[in-house]
Parts: sequence; C-alpha cells; structure tokens
Amino acid sequence: MSDKSSALDALSTAEKAALLDELLAARPDLREPAEAYAAQVMTDADRSAVADDVEDALQGLGIEELNIRAGYRPGRGYVHPAEAADEILDEALQPFLDDLQRRAGLGMRSTAVELAAGVLLGLYNCRHGNSETLLEYSPDYAAERASGVVSDCARLGIELPTAELLDLMPEWSALLD
Repeated sequence: MSDKSSALDALSTAEKAALLDELLAARPDLREPAEAYAAQVMTDADRSAVADDVEDALQGLGIEELNIRAGYRPGRGYVHPAEAADEILDEALQPFLDDLQRRAGLGMRSTAVELAAGVLLGLYNCRHGNSETLLEYSPDYAAERASGVVSDCARLGIELPTAELLDLMPEWSALLD
C-alpha cells in the first residue's frame, strides 16, 4: 500500500462488514459507541442529498446500456428499447426504494419521510428526460415511479409533507393531492 492509501481503504464493503463484526466481537467495549453511531447514521436523511443521488443515478445511465438489453434476446424474444430502459432505470432506483421500506419497517418515520421526499424530488428533477440518457426512451418514467412512491408511502404509513412538496413540485400537484 502506498503512503496515501491504507489497507482499510482497500477493503470491499463486505470485507469492512466482516471486519466490524470481528472487531466488535473482540472488543465488546466498542459495541455501545458503534450502536450509537449506527443509530445516528440510520436516522440521518438529507432530502436534498437523496434527491441529488436519485437524479445522478437516473441521469447517469447512458443509452449505450440499451445495446445490451434491447432488441431480440434469446429465451425472451424482442425487448423494446422503452421496456429495456424502464428495467435499467428501475434497477438504479430500487436501492432507494429498498432503503425507504427498510427504514419505515424499523419505525424510523421521520427518516422515511425525508427519504421519500428526496426520492420524489429526484424523480421530479428527471421528469423531462435529457437526451442521451435512458430517460429519453421512457418519457413518463419519473411520473410513473413517483406515483408508485406515493402509493408505497400510503401503504407504509408514511405521511408525506404534501404542502412542502407541492411548492417544490408544482407540475405534479395532481399526484400529491
């Protein structure tokens, strides 16, 4: 390892998780501060940061991804570019939706509200599908997925900050009413 990098920096996420488990087993005195820090990390949610992350994840997918998924696929038949685009975009959005469901399931309601608002704002920022991104092939993607997020929130008992979101997302007022 060079002077600027460390062995810890070189570990994969799975290796870091295993290391933490081993460290906490060897040093039980670290469990309490680790639990406190984990609780802090789990309850922190910055709506703007989540919106930026969602937007980056969706806007960052180039159309070259379609070459792999669209067209004739053995065992599946013909896959329309719009269908392939939706699948790829869904894969990029899914970690945010999983995190929302996980935190709601853990009873972290205020965090879940901020995550949901961030996901909705990120989708709103993608509503006009820029050219040369997958969103260009699926012009209704953002609104359709936002509708799904609103439904998921209702199912999970997450009360969205509707008034705030209406100010930030005026073109989607019907979705939020």
